[in-house]
Amino acid sequence: MLRFLSQHAEVLLGCVADEPWEPEHEEALKQFCSQVSIHRLPPRGRWIRAAAGLATGRSATAGAFYSRSLAQQVKQWTSGDPLDAAIIYCSSMGSYCKAFQTRPQRVLVDLVDVDSQKWIDYSHSTRGFKRWLYLHEAGRVRHLERRLSVEADAVSVVSPDEAELYRVHHAGMDAHAISNGVDHDYFAPDALHQDHWSAHRHGEPQMVFVGVLDYLPNVQGLQWFCETVLPQIIREFPGALLEIVGRRPAPAVRELGRMPGVRLVGEVADVRPHVLAADLAIAPLQIARGIQNKVLEALACGRPVIATPEAATGIESRGGLFVAESPSEWLAAIQRLRCEHQNAAAQHSARHGIIDQYSWEARLSPILEMLELNGKNRLANEGWRIAVD
Repeated sequence: MLRFLSQHAEVLLGCVADEPWEPEHEEALKQFCSQVSIHRLPPRGRWIRAAAGLATGRSATAGAFYSRSLAQQVKQWTSGDPLDAAIIYCSSMGSYCKAFQTRPQRVLVDLVDVDSQKWIDYSHSTRGFKRWLYLHEAGRVRHLERRLSVEADAVSVVSPDEAELYRVHHAGMDAHAISNGVDHDYFAPDALHQDHWSAHRHGEPQMVFVGVLDYLPNVQGLQWFCETVLPQIIREFPGALLEIVGRRPAPAVRELGRMPGVRLVGEVADVRPHVLAADLAIAPLQIARGIQNKVLEALACGRPVIATPEAATGIESRGGLFVAESPSEWLAAIQRLRCEHQNAAAQHSARHGIIDQYSWEARLSPILEMLELNGKNRLANEGWRIAVD
């Protein structure tokens, strides 16, 4: 998104980070932004900030991602003539709207997902105080979504399904569907020479899951797959292996790494060697909002994906994407992909479906019209890319 916007405007990027970053990370962002302002959120204070958010009438999420120094930066950037536009990226950044000294000429709130529904979904899998807390957060986030809709000139979400859900939650209000894209040059079957990924080849068949490993839907989906589906796969294919790739593995994920047929890789600098070494990627999420980047990236790498109906929602290109719900359906999909001809066809279909439908340029071009930036040359992006995969 930053690369796209930088081709049409001067971009100012303000964001928070809950982990240290290296100078090269900031330099990479400066390729696309005239100013980059990153503000550290100490992980140990996350729950205190969340509680403070609840105590002051905000959502816990908004409190968890609030930085006083970032609010000051937003005030500084908006203290003079109005900027041409601002993008607020996700509802948890919505509280920074209050820091505007002079309102930008156009404001776009990119909710990405209808997060209030996510908290309702969470409540279905728990009980007691935690259930009450999730439902309370759903109400606070829904109120925030509605307030941001009133304050913004436009609201966007990541898929037509999310847009319809938004209209259901917020009667009389509308949201534009602006899908994620994928860098199909970076995520490509030949992006790395085989020598760079062949050493990661350990299973037959080999599966890969990529995602943030302390994110509740990822944790629950992996638990369900490893405990329910994987044993049946191993009975059919004793050499089967699942590699789990991602940062911050939760204790429950570390436990899964001790199971037969599971290898916990953890955080890596580049996920592509592990995706390319696999025969297929999996997306076994039971709770999923929006579009799963992990699915788009695996398909762009020419790797078929087996996904639950929830994880496949919103993805228009079904080439190479197999939807399975029950363990028997998962096993049948893997059996089908074990056929060399079927797998080659699925790889070809996966790659070309993504190239045809998910280029970033095609997906993001509606933003220019919403922000009335055609022919202009300056844009402020108060949008913060927080990790959600």
